Amino acid sequence: MRTMDKGVNLVLIAENPNRASMLRDAMERNNVNGVIRRLEPGAPAVDCARKSGAYSQKDLPDLIVFDYANPNEKNTSVLRDIAFGIERARVPVVLLTSPDSQDLLDTGDLDGDKSIMFSPTSLPSFVRKMKNGKRGTFFKALNTLYQYGPILVKTPEAFLDFNNAPTALSA
Repeated sequence: MRTMDKGVNLVLIAENPNRASMLRDAMERNNVNGVIRRLEPGAPAVDCARKSGAYSQKDLPDLIVFDYANPNEKNTSVLRDIAFGIERARVPVVLLTSPDSQDLLDTGDLDGDKSIMFSPTSLPSFVRKMKNGKRGTFFKALNTLYQYGPILVKTPEAFLDFNNAPTALSA
């Protein structure tokens, strides 16, 4: 959980290791302190989100950031388990989205009636809000929104293509 020394405790679920750099850069540009642990989509990520298995004795993160910019069967399955299932994560899940994944979420194809009703914000904007808001209030608001489903954050265009090297985030 959040501490004054370490800042925000984030778990990033992403196949692409460049996503951790992207998130770290956005946090550094906005002077947000934190720890980012990256997990591949799969059983360990589900265990971490549910605080089960090897993660049963570990602290829950403050926030789970799930890279859903490139939806595929594996990512969608893990996302259902983490953000939509009966045993979904007890902490807010923020989805990094792309136009493709946003269309899938908008149509409600991911989880039937539970289509997402909130418009996504950009990653730089989200991180600025994390910094500018009072931390406790920010996470309380995320928990309230998360009752209705994952929080959507647009992945910067420069990071959508896995084959391109990462470029600077625009503020």
